Amino acid sequence: LKGLSLAFRLVGSVTGVSRVYIAQSQLGLASLCETLYRKGMELSSINDVEFFEGTEKLLEVWFSFSEESTSLGGLRRIERVCWEKLLEHAKCFVLSVCSNDKMDAYVLSESSMFISENRFILKTCGTTTLMNALQPIISLVKENIPEMEVTGVFYSHREFKKPGLQMYPHSSFSDECKHLDTLFKDGSAYVLGNISGDCWYLYIVESIERPILCPDQTLEIVMTKFKPKVLAQFSKAAFSSAEELDQALGILDIIPGSKIDSHLFEPCGYSLNGIIKDDSYFTIHVTPQEECAYVSFETNILYECYTDLVNRVLNIFQPGNFTLTIFANKVAKCGWSYTALQENCLVGYKCKNKQISLFSLYNVIFLHFILM
Repeated sequence: LKGLSLAFRLVGSVTGVSRVYIAQSQLGLASLCETLYRKGMELSSINDVEFFEGTEKLLEVWFSFSEESTSLGGLRRIERVCWEKLLEHAKCFVLSVCSNDKMDAYVLSESSMFISENRFILKTCGTTTLMNALQPIISLVKENIPEMEVTGVFYSHREFKKPGLQMYPHSSFSDECKHLDTLFKDGSAYVLGNISGDCWYLYIVESIERPILCPDQTLEIVMTKFKPKVLAQFSKAAFSSAEELDQALGILDIIPGSKIDSHLFEPCGYSLNGIIKDDSYFTIHVTPQEECAYVSFETNILYECYTDLVNRVLNIFQPGNFTLTIFANKVAKCGWSYTALQENCLVGYKCKNKQISLFSLYNVIFLHFILM
């Protein structure tokens, strides 16, 4: 490490073990951090790993060009080093990236980032400070592509298992909303589900003057309460590589033909990004410690019905409890969100709670399922 200038900061890892975060380095962040992280991390069981907050904060920001602009590439014109610098505000970093001609998909130390021409998605877990990256995102785009402006913002997350461990403004949804209100004048906040249990927090900003005109829909499944044998598979004790795990568990068959970039953490924990086609993606994140076990699946693939896809996901992870949301705009291929799932066809599960909300340009269905 001779001649290196490093700034070290401790942050939570996907597996709950403190990981060294390197803010500045002349070496590749992913390879160096992985090397440092592996040192001294031999643990006998995934449950020897301390608590980690698997619940992700999810931010999606849409941009559009001014009418007179003919620029191509959009957000993807911004250099990778700028995005990596941006992630310092959220206290996470890039491990790997895969791309096609429409999207760049980054596996992060804490979840994922997706960048397409006019959409930015950042999903982070642990005690990351995602909200601190929002204003820098807007400023970065304005500086590099002044003809682009924000036309939609969506921020959401499930209830945290231990909200007291989160840093401001993520310590409460009220604080998050106050922070967002300082950036956007027309934001609206909602809570869906049982507010004392499995609930989902949502903050949205919709532009009536400049609506998102392309079909847009997102499915998210958040799963808890697993069999120990299922959780044990997502560790280096069970598989030597993410590629081996993907093949053995049938993850490659969830959406066949996807371009996969996956990461199996040491000693446990798992992240995957899949690029399907154009700017469609899916992503999976697994926190396998029994105390805080958590799995999420998310995709924006344009299906008319998600029932078969959801059943494939449930067959792999076999949760005892999960919430499911489908978010869709008025031109979504699935039509109304509540028509995109045959809830009685999810094998072995019954719906405990169901809510449908209609917004100016979007609609959402929230469902809570338990094992029968």
